[in-house]
Formats: sequence, structure tokens, C-alpha cells
Amino acid sequence: MPRPFGKCFSHLFHRRKESEKPIIESRQNETQEHSTNNDAHPVPRKPADQAIQSTQTLQPRDLWQAAYDHLDKSQQNILSTTEISITPGEGKKHLKDLIDRVITTTEEGYEKYYQTADKTFRKTSQKILDAALSFKDIIGAVAALDPTQHAASVWNIVSLSLTLAKKYSQSRDSLFESSEYLADVLTYSASIEQNFHEKTKSNSDNHLVEDALIRLYKAILCYVVQIRKSQEANVGERVLNTVTDSLQQPLIALKTSVENERAKLDKWIGLIEYLNRTKEAENILRKIDELADSLKRLHEHSGIKSLLLAEGAFFDSYTHQHEDYCLPDTRTDLLRHISTWAQSQDQLIFWLNGMAGTGKSTIARTVAQSFQNQGLLGASFFFKRGEADRGNAKRFVSTLARQLIIKHRQLGFDVFNAIENDSDVVFKSLDIQFEKLLYQPLQKLSTSQSITILIVIDALDECDGDKDQQLILNCLFKMQEIKSVHLRVFLTSRPELPVRNGFDKNKNHHNLILQELPKSVIEHDIRLFFESKLLAIQKERSLSPEWPGSEKIEKLVAMAIPLFIFAATICRFVGERKWRPEQQLEKILNSASTSSEDEMARTYTPILSQLLAGANEEETHQLKKEFQHIIGTIILLASPLPLDALSLLIEFSLDDINNRLDGFHSVLSIPVDSEAPVRILHLSFRDYLLDKRCPFNVPEQDTHSRIASHCLRLMETRLKENICILPSYGTQKENIEPQIVDTHINADLKYACRFWVHHLEQSKDQIIDSDVLPFLQNHFLHWLEVLALIGGISEAAQLGSELSDFLYDAERFIRQNNYMAAIAPLQIYRAGLVFAPTKSIIKQIFFTKVKDQLAVRIAVQDSWSSNLQTFEGHSSMVQSVAFSPDGRTLASASDDNTIKLWDTATGTIKLWDTATGVEQRTLTGHSGWVRSVAFSPDGGSVIEQFTSSYSISVADSWVYLRGERALWLPPDYRHFMCFAIKDTILALGLNSGRVPIIRFDF
Repeated sequence: MPRPFGKCFSHLFHRRKESEKPIIESRQNETQEHSTNNDAHPVPRKPADQAIQSTQTLQPRDLWQAAYDHLDKSQQNILSTTEISITPGEGKKHLKDLIDRVITTTEEGYEKYYQTADKTFRKTSQKILDAALSFKDIIGAVAALDPTQHAASVWNIVSLSLTLAKKYSQSRDSLFESSEYLADVLTYSASIEQNFHEKTKSNSDNHLVEDALIRLYKAILCYVVQIRKSQEANVGERVLNTVTDSLQQPLIALKTSVENERAKLDKWIGLIEYLNRTKEAENILRKIDELADSLKRLHEHSGIKSLLLAEGAFFDSYTHQHEDYCLPDTRTDLLRHISTWAQSQDQLIFWLNGMAGTGKSTIARTVAQSFQNQGLLGASFFFKRGEADRGNAKRFVSTLARQLIIKHRQLGFDVFNAIENDSDVVFKSLDIQFEKLLYQPLQKLSTSQSITILIVIDALDECDGDKDQQLILNCLFKMQEIKSVHLRVFLTSRPELPVRNGFDKNKNHHNLILQELPKSVIEHDIRLFFESKLLAIQKERSLSPEWPGSEKIEKLVAMAIPLFIFAATICRFVGERKWRPEQQLEKILNSASTSSEDEMARTYTPILSQLLAGANEEETHQLKKEFQHIIGTIILLASPLPLDALSLLIEFSLDDINNRLDGFHSVLSIPVDSEAPVRILHLSFRDYLLDKRCPFNVPEQDTHSRIASHCLRLMETRLKENICILPSYGTQKENIEPQIVDTHINADLKYACRFWVHHLEQSKDQIIDSDVLPFLQNHFLHWLEVLALIGGISEAAQLGSELSDFLYDAERFIRQNNYMAAIAPLQIYRAGLVFAPTKSIIKQIFFTKVKDQLAVRIAVQDSWSSNLQTFEGHSSMVQSVAFSPDGRTLASASDDNTIKLWDTATGTIKLWDTATGVEQRTLTGHSGWVRSVAFSPDGGSVIEQFTSSYSISVADSWVYLRGERALWLPPDYRHFMCFAIKDTILALGLNSGRVPIIRFDF
């Protein structure tokens, strides 16, 4: 335990100021230093006391101060070691904040120990909450009766003890017990004193009650003195044990003294109800219980894992570790303005917009870091085009929700319920995800204190899809309806039309255009940036102290305004290690004097021109071709790739790629580690290269087509069934080590499987001109297997419409099986095909190709548009099913008060009287739900059920054969109340009233 802990107690008490001395002079001090025994005799009263009291009947005595005055000097010195100044009139607020801290610390302690604590601990926690909440109800009167804040000092002891209990589990029970008793006594005595002053009409017998309260308060202060003395004698690691040990004897003495005085006070004043918040205290603990239970279930059901994360979306993610933040003394007015807005009650959204390269993302990172340092940041999402998950809104809501749950665990209960009620909610439309995973949980959030939650969203314009951008804004503006918390959203973007339209429709926002800040402010900040970065280059490269000189810096500033991206790119260009910084800087300054290009061209032309320096016409053509193949691929990838994977994808040697990238470190992040991804540093570089006016233009559609072809080539040559060599078709994904997947599915193949459709769509190719259809006919299930193994099965449903019948069938197949495949990837070859419609193209192509296919027959639909072929007839839930001994008849019992008999060969209802054999419409006569049904061994009557000798069983969404998982049941087959087995036939009684039959051929 650190030594600074020894200072904790020293801040709990304060020395009384001269101005705070009570009107009544101090009574005669008692002389026994260590005594905690409070004499029951009346406290001696001076004539002056009586005279003053007779003339000041409206002025209540400060009984806490009187008790303090009855301590001897050494005890007073112990309690007054540190002076805390309370501003006049602030006593009530100070005391209220202290009680709130006690409540919060009790909640946190109970939440921490919920799983391991017994009922006694729960009861103790409830009593502390009840006492604190009840004390809070009369806090105004208490503050008036105790202007010197002695009671507040004792409540501080309660708060400290609870804090220690939260940190040190071995002392939890003793610390909570002492805190509960002290809180109870403080609330009881405060209620007695308030009640006494409100009801007393004359002062004739007041001294009896006052003296009893003074003795009670003195006992409390003596208890604190003993703890304080023990603490002072022991420091460092021994403090905790000393404090907890020191609680025992003083606590016993305190209880004895308090109970003596309580008996007298109850006799004189009568019993009073001072604990009146028991129900609220119980509700607080119940919510914590529910939260703990929900979080436990959330963990058990991998609910938190269902909230899909967009990799790199957090402001402080690994991806951003080398990104810039605002330098000291830059953007000061803007950052102060944002901070003021965040704490205000004004507009919900702060929209910082500006043209490309003005520094929006740097400001967003700085704002997010500042909010996090203050404990206010709830979540962040940094969009970036070309970064897969960050380039669209698919994982936007789930990423925010996951961060918010980690910061505010109370949200977990409602988020978990949403996932439990609909396991596919994270794949639903953006507005449904927002409603279920963000809006409703935040709307229901209940906290004992007001909290502020700030969300930072950067580069909304880089989210694919104009409609998604506007939908995100609509969802965010809806959050202004949430009153349970103080929500704020800081958002940056370029002023693109979809974003502008979204803000035009919703006026509750603050708008600031970055490049329209005063020119002097922008100029000042860019100058500081150049000075800082160039000075670092000067020192690193041991250049002359006069380099680069103020004149050149001023020229750079004039060139850069208002673009920070220009300044950042130029500094990286000048600092490239293979060139001399002086020469690089001169290239930039010379290009400025001869160029009339726009701002982005001025930024990137000097860098690109190096590629062709000294090349003849033939070499120039070859260099540009290689540039388009390598750099063009990098800027159009849906997700960044490591150099090794890029080499395999585009069929360039690693040496050739490294050689070509060598001059582009100022615009690309090129890690030394060949397994780390290569990234563009700023979207404006991509935009510039795609501009047809650019002399190094990358033809977008042609490049996408080339990348799609590379992906198909990789998949054609490397995909196969059971690519990871899993031991069983029932192997669940959670039991597959990531290393096994990475060993058999390299980064290039992962990329090809995830994004070939994306590149195909962006290329605008006609499907008949490609090799896509043959690929799907040969490898469709192999492709799905890989997607399932790498966690991308849901993305497969977004196939282009031009694949016609095959892709329609493929899309339906994927939508039916994506949840199953995500859990047990190889089940796409079994359950996926078994439960597919008879006329499914996928089923017809692949069923006979699967190795070790399960021989199973089940009546299924002919096509995707038809309902499943099942035994229907019950109008309510099926509770029980059973086969006849010959297996030709199935009986099903339902909540609709009927039993139905089915012909298993034809699927028709076979209703007959078991005694006469005469057909009837139904078996009636039941007055309530039919819970169980079975046949007699001879089949003549429905009395009992027989089981299979073929080791068929059903559990946890699986059909087991001989003890091994064999067949996954789709959701429509999973909600059954009962099942029956006869030989190789399995019947399921579904909640919907249907009874499907599954026949296995052994």
C-alpha cells in the first residue's frame, strides 16, 4: 500500500475558524483523554448559557460543536490537524456532495462484490443506502444545525471506509459494517435533532434532550479520534490492517454509548421513523443485481462479441498511434470553444466542417483525448474511406454501443436484451440498430447522479452512401429526446451535399467552418507547426542551427494556408531519410514559384515528380504503369494490406514493390514490418490521383476490375473444402484457435474472399464477361466456409444483382445460414444443404460433392418463396409429440386442448378414435392444455413414448448422432417444446404448432 495513503485521513477534519465559534461558550472540558464513556448525568451548564438561551429561543444550539468542545485538547488537536475552509452558504452543497459520494461508493462496492457476497453483505449495503438517502431528505435542516460541518467530517469517514472496502476485499465486511452503523447513527441523531427543534415549544426541559445528543455526538467523535490515532501511529502498508483492526474495540464502545443515549431519547421524544427510503435503496440494489445478471449472461452468450467492431475506428486505436494531435498553443480558442459547448445546455451536435486538409481529424483526435482525460468520452468513430469497416456504416452503431457499455456498464442490460430478442439485430438496417442498441438503452439509463456522455465522430463524409450519411445524422439528432443523460456529439466532415442537407433539416446544432477562422489564427498555428516539425528534422539530421531560417518558414506558411495537410506532407517530404532535407525543401519552394496549380496539386506534384526524374519516354511509360498497378491498387483497396499480401495479390515481387514505394513515404504509411498494412496518410492523395486532370491519374474502374480478377485468381487456386483441416463437421468456431485460421488462410486470401464482390461492383463490369459464374459453381461453399472462419459471413449477402438466378439463390442460402455458419463453419455443407429447398441451385450443385455427406431426408420447401412443408393443424403451442411403435403415426399434444395424429408417410392428419377406429375431426374432451402424449406398446392407445436405439438426441440447437454434433437446426426448427424419436426418425413439436419430420438414413 503506498505511503501517500497515510494522508487520506488528514483531510477529513478541519480547524474551526474564529468566525465560526458558537454563541454558547464551550462547556467544561472533560479530563480523561481516552474515555469514550459518556456520563449520563446532565452536562454542567453555566449561568451565561442559561441567560443567553432565555433570550435566544429561536437560535438552535450547535450541538456538534458543543460535543467537540467537550473533548480534551489532545482529542481536538487530532481532529483539527488540517483546516478545510467551507465558504459561507456552501455547507449544504458540500454535505450533499459527500452523501452522493457515499451512495455512489456503496453502489460500486456492492456491484464489485455482488458475485461473491452473501445475503448479510447485501442487507448491510441496503442499510447504508437507506440511511444516506434518508439523511439527504433532511440535509437542509442538518446543515443549519451543524454550521461547523462536524457531521460532514464523520460522513467523510464513512466514505473513506467504503472506498477502502472497494479496493481491499479482505477488509470488506468489517468496513461495510462500521460504515453501516455510523451512517445509521448519523441519520438517527439528525432526525431526532430536527424533530426536537420542530416540536419543542419551550426550553424548560430542552437540556435533557440536548445533553443526550451532545453525549451521543461526543461518542461519535471519540470513535473517530481512536481511528485517527491508530492511523497516525502506522503508515505505509500497515495502514489498512491498522484501520480495520482499530475499528473493532472503538466500534463496540461506540455502540454501547449510543444505545444508552438512544434509549433515553426514544423515551423522551418517542420512537420516530427516520429510515424512510428502504424501498428506493432496495430498488438501487435490485438494478445492480439485474445489471450484474445481465452482464453475466451477456458474457456467457458472447453478447458483447455480437457487437461487431470496426477495426481502427477508436480515436486511440493502434491504427492511429502515430497520428498527430494539436500542438501546444495551437487551436487554443477553438478547443476552448468546444469545451464550453460540451458542458453547456445548448445544441446537441457541434459540426466542425472544412475543406480537405484543414486539420479536422487532428482536432477531432485532440478533442477526443481531452474528453477522455476528463472522463467524459463515451465513444468515438473515425470514418476513413478505403479502410473496410471504417468506410461504411455497417458497424457504426455496434462499435459505438460496445464502447458505451464498457464505459457505462448499466447500458449492458438493455443492449443484451435487444441481442437476446434478435440475435441478428447487428445485421439489421442502420435505423433499427440505432433504435435497439443505442437509443432505447440510453433512454432507459438510470443513474444516481447526472452524467455527461460525449461522442466524437470524424469524417462522416467518408462513409460510403449518401443516404447512410443522412440516416446517421437523423439518428444522432433523435438523441436530443434522451433526457436521462447529458449527451453531446462532436462531428467533423467536409461540407459535402448529403451532410449539408442532413444538417439543414435539423437545426439543433452548432456549425463552425474551419477555413473561415481568422486568417491570423490559421497562420499562427501553421507557423508553429512548421517551426516544430522542421526543428525536429534539424536536430535529427544534425543540420545548421540557422536552417531553415524564418524567411523560408514564412514562404512555407504562405503556401500552406489554410491547409494543414500541405504542411504535414511537406514536412514528411523534407524529412525523408534518403534525401538531404535542404534539397527537398528547395524543391518545394521552387515549385511554388513556377506552378499555377490548385492547392492539392501543389501539395503532391513535387512528390510524384521524383518518380520520373531522369527517365526517358519508354521508362516513363513503364514507371507510370507500375505506379498504377502498385500505388493505384493501394489507394483503391477496400482495406489496407501488408506488403507480403499485396505482393501475392497483384503478382509483383516484394522487392519491386519496395523499390517503387521508396519515394512515397511522405504520402503513404509504409511500415518496416512487411506484415503491417500500408496506408494512405490522407484521403486527399487518393482524390488527387483519381482526378482525370492529374498527370499520374489512376483509372478507377479499370483498377477495380484488375483487383477483382486478382481476387478470383487467388480463390480459384486456393479454396477447398475444410481448408483448415478441422476434425469434425460439428467443430464450433469458438473452439478454433485463431492461429489455425491464420495458418491456412493468409491475409491475401482473406482479402480476396471478403472484397472481390466490392471490386467487381465498382468496376461496372458485366457479369457475362467475367469468370465469376464458373468460380461460384466450383467454389461457392468453399468461399462461404472461409468467410465463416474469418468472421465475414454476413458480408456475403451483399452480392450484385447481375448474377441472376444463381446469385439470388446464393443470397437466400447465405441469409438462411449465416448465423449457423458463424458458429460452426462446416455446417454449411450439412445443415445448409439439408434444409435448403429442393430446387435450390446451390443444393443441386453441391449436395453430392460434399465429402462424408450426412444421409438425411426431410420434407422441405421446393423453392425459397414457399413455406416449409410441415405438419400443420394446431392453433397453439405443441407441448408433446410421440411416435406409434410402427413409426407410421405421430401424436402431437397442444395448448389448443387437442391431440392430433399424423400419417408420417403422407404428412396428412390422421384422426381416429383409438377404441373404434372410426375417423373423427379431432380428439377432444380435454378441458385444459394437453402437456404430454404417448402410445401404448401395442399402438392401440395413446399412453407412453418410446425412444430410439440409433443414438439420436437433440440439445442446444444441434441434432447429435452417436454423441457427436451432426446437424445444426435452423431458427425455424429450433423453437420446439418437445421432440420424439423412433429408430431413425426425429419429430419436433414447434411452438408455432408445426411438426417437422427428419429422417436419417444410416
